[in-house]
Amino acid sequence: MIFEERYRILLSACQDIRRHRERLAKPNLVGQILAEIGMDVPSDVLLAHIVAEALLRRVDRNLLAGKNIYLQQFEISQIDLFSLLPRAYPHVPQSHAIANQYLAHALRQTSAPALLDVGVGKGSQVIALLRTLAADPGRLTRLRVVAVDPNTQHLTEATASIRGMQPDLPFAVEVLPLRALIEQCEAPQLQATVAGASAVAINAAYTLHHTFHAPNDLEQRTQVLRRLGTLRPRVLTLIEPSANHDTEQLPKRVHSVWEHFGTVFDLIDRSDASPIEKFAIKEKFFGREVRDILGTSDTFRCERHEPYESWLLRLTKAGMRPYVMRPEGLEGADPGPCEGPGLRITLPDHCSVSVREGLVRLGYRGVPLIAVFAYSCPEGGAS
Repeated sequence: MIFEERYRILLSACQDIRRHRERLAKPNLVGQILAEIGMDVPSDVLLAHIVAEALLRRVDRNLLAGKNIYLQQFEISQIDLFSLLPRAYPHVPQSHAIANQYLAHALRQTSAPALLDVGVGKGSQVIALLRTLAADPGRLTRLRVVAVDPNTQHLTEATASIRGMQPDLPFAVEVLPLRALIEQCEAPQLQATVAGASAVAINAAYTLHHTFHAPNDLEQRTQVLRRLGTLRPRVLTLIEPSANHDTEQLPKRVHSVWEHFGTVFDLIDRSDASPIEKFAIKEKFFGREVRDILGTSDTFRCERHEPYESWLLRLTKAGMRPYVMRPEGLEGADPGPCEGPGLRITLPDHCSVSVREGLVRLGYRGVPLIAVFAYSCPEGGAS
């Protein structure tokens, strides 16, 4: 999809907007808008429609008000649409499964750890992790889950679901809900939530790209990671889409939107999801993301995805290093393969996986779509 005519039209219009030649850009954008859309619209045409619709808001000086799309009221909430992704976008459930393997490996090596889950949502990933730990708890006897989320309803549901797991667990579980944006949490507040834990694990899945920062502020997210690093996590797992949507250069952002979401749409088309599910995911779920990336005031937009290389740099600058899974009881032994013992990754044959120490990249057609990071602080290994 990258080098076809629709892409060139959109990029040309974007260049005209950048040069303040909106009069030339508008008819080209209008030409990509469909009178009506439905399940039979090809993915490239649908994406062009969504991108053009978002860019027209810039031409008409009608930018959307900035607000996290997970906190907005829609006829179908963004988090409920997210629950449709596993069938259509296999990289998403697999990314959770990979992160959970790292988390379980770290948590079962100590007796009373704390898990700080940043952006817990409705708790589906934590529930899956608890099931994994129930089957093999290792040394675990008590687990504190610090559930962080800015949405009160999601936090309430997650807390109830986690507590409801207690009868099925061979260890005690405590839930500490914290309604907050992680970028607004100071180090002492976070440290208080994990005080007394034998070790700390941190998970941030599809969350940190939502952190607000001023345009061209390159350090805010690194500061968030440094703040999390003060907890000395045995392991920190981070799941993020890999795309350059945080750039303030509009043409680069449009190019990355077209490449990333065009690839994702093509992958969705190959799935066994129903036509109505595919359309809802593309037009509603990802359509909202595109409209935020391109059609929201640059001061307030929240879908600021970064390439995986940027996260690698941030983690390093935050003083963290790749987490290596070693067999329990062999902490001083050679770590073996970079993926560690027992790391299981299952994707369709037409998808790709690249594994290195502390990083798993999940891709399609040569494009890295999602990255899973597993890092730790040097002092985070004590039991």
